[in-house]
Amino acid sequence: MNDKQKKESFLPRLARFIGDRGFTFIVLLCVAVIGITAWIFSTALESTVPKEEPSLQTRVTAPPATPFPVEEFHWMPAAVPPVQATPAPTEAPAAPEAEDASAAEEAPAAEVIATAFDWPVKGAICADYSVDALQYDRTMLDWRTHGAVDIEADLGQKVKAAADGTVERLYTDQMYGVTLVLYHGGGLRSIYCNLAGNPPVQAGDTVALGQVIGAVGSTADAENGEVNHLHFAMTLDEARVNPLDFLPEK
Repeated sequence: MNDKQKKESFLPRLARFIGDRGFTFIVLLCVAVIGITAWIFSTALESTVPKEEPSLQTRVTAPPATPFPVEEFHWMPAAVPPVQATPAPTEAPAAPEAEDASAAEEAPAAEVIATAFDWPVKGAICADYSVDALQYDRTMLDWRTHGAVDIEADLGQKVKAAADGTVERLYTDQMYGVTLVLYHGGGLRSIYCNLAGNPPVQAGDTVALGQVIGAVGSTADAENGEVNHLHFAMTLDEARVNPLDFLPEK
């Protein structure tokens, strides 16, 4: 059987098949066409409409917050090492010998204290030392204490230092006339009153025991009613003391 015969035989059969079931076939064909058309349309629509990507919130889910302790933070500057000050140069200490020499130069000389005493003039005592009992004063014509010893002597008789010492003062007292003060060290002083003018020594002179320092005069107005004498007193730390406690016994 050739191809033409086959076609002729197929066509009659198809015509008979359609004639018998024509309506049903047409309905199924329409449904298929509609379905295919709908599928094609929907596919084309999906391809033209951009798909909405899920948001970051949807795609990334943050883990639930967990409570944690909050600590107060205080900023502190980094510790800076202290700057070491460069010590100032110091002078080298002086040699011990130099220090000793300077100390010896600055140290005051040891005070010399007199230990030997003698009478400033030779003569009898005409008025005793008395600070506890009153004595009658023939010049002032009254009773009073007497803080010295009056040693009878001729006018012009030489007066000598009662001990080694230094002339501390030389002045004229309104009551006791020309007065000379010797310092003997240790706070001890001897005082010579009623001297004649112009003694041979002056303040600052160093004198020795027995050295002439003046002469008996008549310059003490408070005692010019007495016989010629030397008014001789002594003090220790500015307090009156009895000269007889220092002078040797006659």
